[in-house]
Amino acid sequence: MTVRVAIIGAGSIGVKHAQAAWAAGATVGCVVDADEARASALAEEFGAAHATSVLGALGDASIDGVVVCVPNCYHKALAIDALRAGKHVLLEKPMALNEAECQEINDVADSTGRVLQLAFVHRYTAVGQLAKQIAASQSLGEIYHAKAHLYFRRGVPGLGKWFTTKKLSGGGALIDLGVHLVDLAMYVLDFPTVESVCGQVYAKFGSRMNGYVYENMWAGPPNHEGVFDVEDSAHAFIRLVNGASLDLQIAWAGNFPEASMPMSLMGFFGDQGGITFELFGDHVLQSSEEGGAVVDVRLPAQETDPFRNQFADFITSIETQQLHGPTGVQGQMVQAIVDTIYRSSSPLAIHEAV
Repeated sequence: MTVRVAIIGAGSIGVKHAQAAWAAGATVGCVVDADEARASALAEEFGAAHATSVLGALGDASIDGVVVCVPNCYHKALAIDALRAGKHVLLEKPMALNEAECQEINDVADSTGRVLQLAFVHRYTAVGQLAKQIAASQSLGEIYHAKAHLYFRRGVPGLGKWFTTKKLSGGGALIDLGVHLVDLAMYVLDFPTVESVCGQVYAKFGSRMNGYVYENMWAGPPNHEGVFDVEDSAHAFIRLVNGASLDLQIAWAGNFPEASMPMSLMGFFGDQGGITFELFGDHVLQSSEEGGAVVDVRLPAQETDPFRNQFADFITSIETQQLHGPTGVQGQMVQAIVDTIYRSSSPLAIHEAV
């Protein structure tokens, strides 16, 4: 059978999912967006219908799956409505605004028996897949520490819009970018149980609003009359019950000299070897001992299309009724870590705005 999906949210991420669905062999049957012109344009591109309401899409018996790619505050309600309508769901990150909402979604997925897959696309990158293969091969030995870093010098997205409004987004850089890194690190480590989390978040740049100097701003130009009540960086140390640890560093903005460091870095360090790679890179560096010396090897990562491969897993999950991608339980575990970082953070460090 050909899987037919509805895309809910026709923004940039909705476009990526529509393209991925087509590339993976699915049919885009319907597109919904609050901006009807935008929904109509995307629907026309893929020969799909343009539904004027979510209810219209969910009531279409020909639709097998729903892709939820809207602002974070709508994730829970749309995912639950889609599951209860008998649709399988590919849910964009973060899973929801907090762990309690994730639990509600998982409860409905369990009760309906529908597929719920999380869109943690970095699991599907070439370097992400290679890192997982290396860790699974046991060639690193016992992995005792990992690091996950991602910095933008000045990249607060859509300053003053929904990304920087806590009631709509649930948070800032941590819930936006950090969930990708936490998921990828935990995926490579096989999702060990978390023992403790200590963290701190800061709002040092976006809170300037009118005085913020930026180099890029995805999600559109700033709205200087809007809201900024979230963090623009987050830093945490996570202990795992197996004795390993994870160092997490995320920033939408910071005074990072451009040539001083990789803007992104993942690392997994074991007693027999270690690997590092850039999140958007094309190779993994592996260090180990050989012939009485420490040697480094550059391992090329096979080029891939992560969004297409993610959607291929969603199609397989629907066809087999067995989940092949990131699970709702894993999404909830990631959100639990994020929530704990927020709770552990001192409010004095993030000004009165947060």
